[in-house]
Amino acid sequence: MTIDLHVHTKFGSSCSYMRPQEMAKKAKQLGLDAVCITEHDVSWAAADLDNLSQEHEILVLGGVEVSTDLGHVLVYGVYQPIWSVSRAEELRKLVDQHGGAMIAAHPFRVDRFSPDREVQLAEYCSRPIFQLVDAAEVFNGRSTTKEIDFGCEVLCRLKLRGVGGSDAHAVHTIGETVTVFERPIANNSELISELKAGRFKALHRVLNRSFEGG
Repeated sequence: MTIDLHVHTKFGSSCSYMRPQEMAKKAKQLGLDAVCITEHDVSWAAADLDNLSQEHEILVLGGVEVSTDLGHVLVYGVYQPIWSVSRAEELRKLVDQHGGAMIAAHPFRVDRFSPDREVQLAEYCSRPIFQLVDAAEVFNGRSTTKEIDFGCEVLCRLKLRGVGGSDAHAVHTIGETVTVFERPIANNSELISELKAGRFKALHRVLNRSFEGG
């Protein structure tokens, strides 16, 4: 089952140019099985997600991209306002209380690569965020090839699973990177179960690359 786990719309992300209806229609045209709306620090109501799913005949799931002291984190399964939870450790506690899942969002956007790659890899591997999340976004629609190579190496060393999400803010980038799950998913609860079980792989549909990790 192929899902784009990281998409923004004009409904809740001022940086997005995409209407929810455009998003759902394009995702279906691309042959995706589902798409997950992850607005910045705000969540969709379950009824609105269901209406969008029924209108366009594609599963639309919900999450939130939360800004924390350790970077942006994709959260699934928390249905209360969490924009004020700025510390990643506190966010982990809240997510656990709700039985949710956490994914590090685009953690490999490197300003510059060090000439001493081993030192930089070691530094990234020691970052606390990777001890708090269930997986990390290894393929992001805005990632460069160098960032992807670097991220794959970090996650392999950490034995941490990697997901793919387009981080789409416009229709033409939906589905560029996705997550392929081994089992069918019908709702957010099943999505969380499969994320925690690690039954998935990241797929970069543009570069024709895949990654599992773990």
